[in-house]
Amino acid sequence: MKELRFEKKLIQDKTVPLNSYNYSYIRDQLDKKVSLPTIIDRAKRYGFYLKKPERKIHDREVLTNHVGELIQHDSSYHKWSPYAPEKWYLITSLDDYSRFIFYARLFKKETSWSHISAMESIFLKYGLPYSFYVDSHSIFRFVQGRDSFWRKHYLQTDDIDTQWKQALTHLLQLRK
Repeated sequence: MKELRFEKKLIQDKTVPLNSYNYSYIRDQLDKKVSLPTIIDRAKRYGFYLKKPERKIHDREVLTNHVGELIQHDSSYHKWSPYAPEKWYLITSLDDYSRFIFYARLFKKETSWSHISAMESIFLKYGLPYSFYVDSHSIFRFVQGRDSFWRKHYLQTDDIDTQWKQALTHLLQLRK
């Protein structure tokens, strides 16, 4: 019961992205002295049981025909372990066709340089992809707020190349 209560605290902690119990982990914490069905039975009986969420049907639409045709590059900011004291950025690059993960690394801080380094790592190890897909994050695209009374914007989104885009453009010029 002590282990189940501890797990429940983790699940209820909104900073930790968990939505189920790991009953095998609880069994291991108890040095396998209690069987897995017994742990699950007690969890159900005393209100520590969470039903598995219904799986959403996800039809993955592949937009490409070949490996390396489109690399999806992004980052996400999460507390990656319930025991981690802080959140980290996970920068990833994966192939649209095969879903192969070309790059995945945790960073304390997200910078243009961390994304440029990810690109460099992919290019040196796997070669140049045909194209990259990125979101509208300010590292990848110049995004400026609307005009205000105090400030008039003269540059539009595509008028400025970010450091990331400059690095890609320079690399493509070297390739020619």
